[in-house]
Amino acid sequence: MLAGLEILTIGIIVVLAVLCMLWASCSIVGYGFRTIEVRQQAAEARKRDAAAAAASVATAPASPGPSVSSGIPAHHLAAIAAATAATMDRPYRIVQVRAPVVPTNEWSNQARLQTFNSHRRQGDWGRALPALNAAQSQAR
Repeated sequence: MLAGLEILTIGIIVVLAVLCMLWASCSIVGYGFRTIEVRQQAAEARKRDAAAAAASVATAPASPGPSVSSGIPAHHLAAIAAATAATMDRPYRIVQVRAPVVPTNEWSNQARLQTFNSHRRQGDWGRALPALNAAQSQAR
């Protein structure tokens, strides 16, 4: 009689423990969804603020900016400013915009070219791409 009661008690404890773990996991997932929703709402609010700031900047008289001296198009600068306004929670000032210098290596260029060439050919037909020389790789 007591053996059956013991097994019954262990079964009830296991079931309640599993239910508690399910409840906890559902609570954690719900917290994650609420956090994501709050972040999305904050991002939307930042975008609205950035759009309002961009509209106020657009109404201001245009002054020659860094696009004249550095060769960066004005619409690229506007996109960079809008992205900065959307991601920053505080006032900002863009001081300098420049493209990063990417060093190239002849070996990596040749390997990349061979990889692309191998993907283009199907069977024995199709032309192979010629290898790059130093002048061609610098032009790219």
